[in-house]
Amino acid sequence: MAQLSDDCFAFGGPMMSVDEAVGLIATRVTPVVDVETVMLARADGRILAHDILAPLPLPPFTNSAVDGYAVSGRDLSQHEEQAFPVIGRVQAGGSASAPLQPGQAMRIFTGAPMPEGADTVFMLRASSPAPMCGPRAKTFPQALRR
Repeated sequence: MAQLSDDCFAFGGPMMSVDEAVGLIATRVTPVVDVETVMLARADGRILAHDILAPLPLPPFTNSAVDGYAVSGRDLSQHEEQAFPVIGRVQAGGSASAPLQPGQAMRIFTGAPMPEGADTVFMLRASSPAPMCGPRAKTFPQALRR
């Protein structure tokens, strides 16, 4: 199996099969079968017996999980890298000044709301300057999947 050069899980050894991994987990993890009620101050390090559901989504908008550049996935080629002009930026707690138009990118920070028209974020390290397209343009790699 091919490995990415910047794979943080690469260790150089052979890959473990799924069955081997499940068996290893089963030998090392003890199932929790008892349920008890404790005060919140004593609950640290314990496992919840039941899910806790939030009454509303927080944040109440789609946001970026990383610092990077927001683009529309529909604009991405699956065959070659592309350059996009960067038309602005949106920070956490802020909002985009304008929706993205086709072929544009916007600098985005972790926690910031996704600009209208964007559904994809390239991490900073995945971009490179594109001076032939303008001083603020960035080049992004081809799309990995759709």
